[in-house]
Amino acid sequence: MIEQHRLWQDLNWVSVDQPDTHDFNRLRDTYQIKKKYIGYMRDIRERARFDFDTETKCSLLIFRSVNQGEEGLDSGEYLETVPFCILIKGQDLITVTHPRNTYITDLLKEVIDDTKKDDKQPADTLMTIAFKLIFRLNENYLDRIDDMNKARESLETFQKRPSNKQITQLSNLDKRLVYLKTAANNNVIAIRQLQVLSDADDDPLTLSVSEVQHLKDLRVEVEQSREVANLAAEIADQVVSTYSNILDNSINNTMRLLTVWSLALAIPPIVSSFWGQNMPLPLAKEPWSWVFSIIISVIPIGLLLWYLKKHHDI
Repeated sequence: MIEQHRLWQDLNWVSVDQPDTHDFNRLRDTYQIKKKYIGYMRDIRERARFDFDTETKCSLLIFRSVNQGEEGLDSGEYLETVPFCILIKGQDLITVTHPRNTYITDLLKEVIDDTKKDDKQPADTLMTIAFKLIFRLNENYLDRIDDMNKARESLETFQKRPSNKQITQLSNLDKRLVYLKTAANNNVIAIRQLQVLSDADDDPLTLSVSEVQHLKDLRVEVEQSREVANLAAEIADQVVSTYSNILDNSINNTMRLLTVWSLALAIPPIVSSFWGQNMPLPLAKEPWSWVFSIIISVIPIGLLLWYLKKHHDI
């Protein structure tokens, strides 16, 4: 679905939500968007990037936004982030969202409304609006990481050893953090690409002083999100390692216990087997001989358990 919005100073915003083939064809024909850019916008797994076409003077910024669809520890969906596309061509700002990040359209409306409240005749350029929007999107990373940290902390509390459900939840959380960390790193690369293409006078992309300042501030914010994501992923890896050590220790204790009792229970059959042989044994014909066999079976078992306990083997 394509909607056009009038901004200020002959600037326009074209919002494209959940586009289909017809919408992409319309974008290509109406705004002369290159086929390469259409391919980027179609791909739900496209990495963050910035590209500037010198021929058409079209800027494309793809930012990995937080997926607001599937959440929770037991989620089987690991598409933690979704690409959000911004194109700036002439007087037009074109935004393209996917089903899992259509909330960005409402977020951009809030950015525009806030800009109009501050100044009845705003002087903000389309690039400045894009930077303000990405500031808001970057905050979602920090919020999502906070939620994941809380989930991780809840998984660090267990009795004796973690349950199968906790192990599954931690595994899912660890995978989600890997995706989030990778997306945050790609976002930093995209912002750096934009900065590289505009930091010299002979570069193809020219930014105003205000836009350059917004870009520098934005780079600091996305780099902070990357560092926080990396830290959260490292802590989650430590918890995974702790889970593994606890489970290994539990298995070792179980095997030690089984070994001890297998040794102890092997003694009675050895003793009783003598009474089953066709050979004379002392006291074998006494009526209380079976009690005597039990006693001489229990004594070695007791001595074995005492020895193992003394040497801290049980």
